[in-house]
Amino acid sequence: MLRSGRLIISPYFQRNLVWREAHKHDFIDTILSGLPFPQIFLARGPIDVNTMTAYTCVVDGQQRLSAIREFAADAFPVNGRYFSQLENEEKTAFIKYEVPVIDFDLDAGDSRLKDVFKRLNRTFYSLSTIERIATEYSASEFLLLARVLCGDISSPETAQEEMQAALDVFDANELPDAKDDVDANSFLRDPGISEEKWDFLMTRVGGDFARVMAEHDVFSPYEYQRKVPLMFVLNVMATILGGYYGRNSKVKEFLETYSESFEEADEVLEKMNRVARIIEEFNLPQRSIWWNKANFFSMVCELAFLDNRLANLDTADTREKLLAFEADPPREFQIAAREAVNNRPERVLRGDAFRDLLVFPTAGT
Repeated sequence: MLRSGRLIISPYFQRNLVWREAHKHDFIDTILSGLPFPQIFLARGPIDVNTMTAYTCVVDGQQRLSAIREFAADAFPVNGRYFSQLENEEKTAFIKYEVPVIDFDLDAGDSRLKDVFKRLNRTFYSLSTIERIATEYSASEFLLLARVLCGDISSPETAQEEMQAALDVFDANELPDAKDDVDANSFLRDPGISEEKWDFLMTRVGGDFARVMAEHDVFSPYEYQRKVPLMFVLNVMATILGGYYGRNSKVKEFLETYSESFEEADEVLEKMNRVARIIEEFNLPQRSIWWNKANFFSMVCELAFLDNRLANLDTADTREKLLAFEADPPREFQIAAREAVNNRPERVLRGDAFRDLLVFPTAGT
């Protein structure tokens, strides 16, 4: 099951991993001590009677299974020792530890699946606003494009690597063999998303915008885990299409408007990837104030507003003005980049300041 990619640790309705190292250590120590932990909840999908193949996804237990997999792969030590440094008896006990499992007989499209996920997680910690949005609007075309742009949707190759690594969790000899068939697994995509739309998304993952955000640490690993970049990108997209507004007030409106069809998807995608390439041309220092989330938001939006004029931007001279501004930013800008950063007046102020620093060739030069 795991070798063929038929156990999905991260189905479409799941939140990203949110455990910190301390949580992982405590959990693995529980196993090493031979103590019990709460059940893993799985959902067993439909069976293909022709290939005798069934798929299963993790409804609750993503963090626990991932911690087991990572520890077995020597990703982190517990009590000063990696898995490879344990005594043979300890390794055997760890591998033979019986993981308590409860199976649900629910298909990927069963509305009860999301409800079960929500109810199970209420006893641990509440979902953030963006995590609730990501679950409620999981099939919205507007949300799906935002997930591509922030790197929240993985390519089939990445999904296959994740599922192959999951072999460290269970004894594969106890499970039936089947051919590799990641694309056929219905739990990887929300059933409300057509195969045609999913294929469209898969050809666009890993673009320049997602790469630039990740390479320049605009968001921390923990923020990625809690889907903060997803809300950021949703706000950028809504701003590009409708202008500045306060906080997250327009996000749901756009999610509803473009829930079934988002004809501007390719245009917005290309525009934001083009903006990312221009930002790279600025060659800003890694600790530049322009990588601050609030300032990065303003930089992306203002460059996107340029549309066709973006091609005429003098990136070298603009870079010099950006660095000069950074050396002595006006006090009101500093405040707008630090306090109430998501209010409309602060967004407008930062946008105006950035726009004034853009340099275009003068006529005749």
